[in-house]
Amino acid sequence: MAIVTLTSDWSKGDYYLGALKGKLASLSPEINFVEITNSIPSFDVLHETFLLKNAYHHFPPGTIHLLGVMCEPTNASPMVIVYANNHYFVGINDGRFSHLFENPPSIAFKINSPETFSNFLSLDLFVSGVETVLKNSFEQTTKACDLKKESVTRVVYDENSIVGRVIYIDSFGNAITNIEKSVFDKVHKARNFTIFVQGPYTKINKISRTYSQNNPGELLAIFNSLGFLEIAINLGSLAQTESITLASEIRIKFNNE
Repeated sequence: MAIVTLTSDWSKGDYYLGALKGKLASLSPEINFVEITNSIPSFDVLHETFLLKNAYHHFPPGTIHLLGVMCEPTNASPMVIVYANNHYFVGINDGRFSHLFENPPSIAFKINSPETFSNFLSLDLFVSGVETVLKNSFEQTTKACDLKKESVTRVVYDENSIVGRVIYIDSFGNAITNIEKSVFDKVHKARNFTIFVQGPYTKINKISRTYSQNNPGELLAIFNSLGFLEIAINLGSLAQTESITLASEIRIKFNNE
């Protein structure tokens, strides 16, 4: 049984989701359709790629993943099929795959657009992409094209500091950064440190193991289950309290004394 997932900003009140489910069921009643989420903030591609990046590898190899945020194609950014890490991905070739993979493949397969015009063209293209994968008919229905690359901000570090940024804010207002525990451990060397949150005034001097180690309303830092540094307020919203946004800078300074 084929598994097809969808990550989108389509609310349950719209017809888009029902139309896609119907089209896929008509293609094959054996398809197991899974919504990873349909509550991505509107047009937030970075939110989409973060969630999918940390979810897709939990699915079986061969799963087909549909990227439904800002998914209407243009001549410059067509719908493509990407094969990476034993999974298939169907989405717009606009650079977003650079955020989805550490080392994105260089080649994608462009899905031929239907001749009939539609203001929901992605519906037919998603179904065509799934059909292409299921029938393994790439030569007949698609053509190879270069996968667009987009610059991705990386963590910068030296022997005394680490500079990263917020890459995701969850539904509780916690800020997940791109600073991985492996990088922190490499630079730490058992030294005292200060984490500066978006400037010189908001500071944290320890890494907590759990939220419960901190009092309600207390600012904290923790390495989450993904291995990323997370900044939060226990039983509060960091994003609201500290006006944290995507790309807010997080700096860690290590003491040599």
